Amino acid sequence: MSVPPVRPRVSILRIALVLVAIVVGVSAVCFGLLRSPTHEVDVAVPADATSPPAPEIPRDEPLVRGRILSAEGEPVNGATVHLVSTAAPLAVLAEATSAADGSFSFPRVAPGSVHLAADHGADGFVSSAALAVADAALPAVTLVLSPSRGVRGTVEGPDHHPVVGVIVSIDGLPWTVPTATSDDAGAFHLTVVPDEATALVATAHGYAPARLALGHRDNTELLVRIELSTAPPISGVVYGVDGEGVRAQVFACAGQRAEVHVSSGDDGTFQLPASAIGCDAFAEQGGASSQAVALADARQVTLRLLPGGSIEGAVVDDRGAGVPAFTVGIESFTSSRGRRGTGSGGRRFEDIAGAFRLDQLAPGTYVLTASAAGKPPTRSDPVEVTAGAVTRGVRITLAQGGAIVGRVVDEHLRPLADVDVRFDTVSRVVDSNSSTRTDDTGRFHLDGAPAGPVTLRASKTGFRMQLVSGLSVASGRSITQDITLVATEGGAGLELGGIGASLLQSDKGIEIAALGSGDPADRAGLKKGDRIVRIDGESTDAMSVADVVQRLRGTAGTTVGVSVDRPATGERIDVVMVRATIVR
Repeated sequence: MSVPPVRPRVSILRIALVLVAIVVGVSAVCFGLLRSPTHEVDVAVPADATSPPAPEIPRDEPLVRGRILSAEGEPVNGATVHLVSTAAPLAVLAEATSAADGSFSFPRVAPGSVHLAADHGADGFVSSAALAVADAALPAVTLVLSPSRGVRGTVEGPDHHPVVGVIVSIDGLPWTVPTATSDDAGAFHLTVVPDEATALVATAHGYAPARLALGHRDNTELLVRIELSTAPPISGVVYGVDGEGVRAQVFACAGQRAEVHVSSGDDGTFQLPASAIGCDAFAEQGGASSQAVALADARQVTLRLLPGGSIEGAVVDDRGAGVPAFTVGIESFTSSRGRRGTGSGGRRFEDIAGAFRLDQLAPGTYVLTASAAGKPPTRSDPVEVTAGAVTRGVRITLAQGGAIVGRVVDEHLRPLADVDVRFDTVSRVVDSNSSTRTDDTGRFHLDGAPAGPVTLRASKTGFRMQLVSGLSVASGRSITQDITLVATEGGAGLELGGIGASLLQSDKGIEIAALGSGDPADRAGLKKGDRIVRIDGESTDAMSVADVVQRLRGTAGTTVGVSVDRPATGERIDVVMVRATIVR
């Protein structure tokens, strides 16, 4: 009988322990993966190693802080707080505004001696004693506003008559305090005059600046009288870009009622009246202009002309190809000081790429007009020019233009042949080269209509000239416009639809030069000298006289809205007028 081989016996307990270990390990790995996508590694630190120091938390606590309270002890919101150096001369280091709870702070202040000055208009003023700023923060400072001790007074001229319009300001303070202006009786009132103020300064056109020292003041308002003395004329000289004295135009108080305009001599010398004291003066010569200089009494004024600027660009057709022969002129110009220029005539250019360049231009904003044979005159976008620099990349596209067709007849509806038909007042600097004449049937076809609005002019000997305005034709399109001419024998020679006002270009803008009695502009209350600033809500800043004329003209019975500034009173007037048939 055989005996079976003996197999080793495996411990059931050992197998169970192995299985448990595997399960625990897998669970630990899975748990770790689910808990975080990163792997954490523990690094053993030797027992003798020292822990790194904890990072230092930066301090953002303000070095100078406090609260502003009213005289009743209530927090003041919106008070202006000045941090002032006590070293002579006084200087404002920083400014802050108090919050709703009256709090303010200056977080970064260099060590030294300072004091605080706070004001809240009519609610009062307060200043602190000197504060020693070190590296550590100062305790909070509480400042209580006290009712302001203002200064009230009058300003008189050499013959003791009151002077109106005198500006009275505070001297001896490095921060801004509101000024006062004398009224018709020469009276003024400064409501806030801090204790640190040392003097008052009074300035007025035609007078030498006056300084009045402020002595000790108690808790009552100070009453003073300031006397002005007449100042002598102001002398000056204009130097050209080469450093030599030159003849130029000198302007002072530009845009003000006291505006002065003189010419310097061949050596550059000039003299301005004392009325210009307190204004700015500048010089212009061709395209060169000087910086503005403040005028003061007993002082020689030097004005140095800076080189003019330039414009470089190209005139192209509607396909982008250069126009080889064309004319470019300055349609409108506004100087960097806001003065309006009268523009200049067109200049002829011939270049295969349509390139052009205009030099010696005064700093300001320009609108150019370009024209060429068979193309309507076209405006550029506004172009900014600075002294001594070239503005490049200006591009003027001459489109095909539109066409106007129609028939001209007399008042009996009989066709009129050989009537001259053309566009009227297209530009100040270039004329439209589009014109035609009616045939035996009175019909015409006129190409090259510029972007509207545009006016069609029809004229024939023995008939009243007719202007048909308010027409608009898209480039490449055509419209029909029939015209009726009225026979005349020495009577009125012109008929148009408009408001009945003649315009002129001045250095201040486009002004009304004359009004037709009983015409719409006259009935609306407009006056000679009114400056037109908007038409139907559109600003006239970049418009020339031709642009404004086209917008004011139109079919009788239609309306136009106009805004004007009236320099005599300083008011703005808005009117809406109904255009009428104007016969001249």
